[in-house]
Amino acid sequence: MLLDRILSDSTGQAAELSARFAEQRQRLLAENIANIDTPDYQSRQLDPAAFETSLREALAAADERAGPASRLELRGNAQVSTHSDGSLAVNPEIEPAPNALFHDGTNARLERLTADAAQNQMQYELATSFLRQRLASILQAIRGRPS
Repeated sequence: MLLDRILSDSTGQAAELSARFAEQRQRLLAENIANIDTPDYQSRQLDPAAFETSLREALAAADERAGPASRLELRGNAQVSTHSDGSLAVNPEIEPAPNALFHDGTNARLERLTADAAQNQMQYELATSFLRQRLASILQAIRGRPS
């Protein structure tokens, strides 16, 4: 069906996966910030660069198929993959300590975590803004109203 193809093209799926990744990463960053004073807590991370590489490879593979719209499949990344239904599976890793552990055994720096959270929020807003504009355009086309 044409509507299915419009709604599930690779660009829309990429934006959706980006928003889902940012959502999962924000939860993880919030958990790390909440546990900043917990002795021996080791912060966990999801690497945005590795996600972007996997997403780029999935988009290239989708372009090569050039057939009917199908789900993007993230592979080759230990932290992020997709299930057969298109949902995102994450497997955060313990973040390596930059130099050494702090006196309480933690490896987290509040300043870096808050900066990462702010950057991640911008990524989420960008992805969801794209999705909102895309859906608004589709609704305008369905209603027959010019923008």
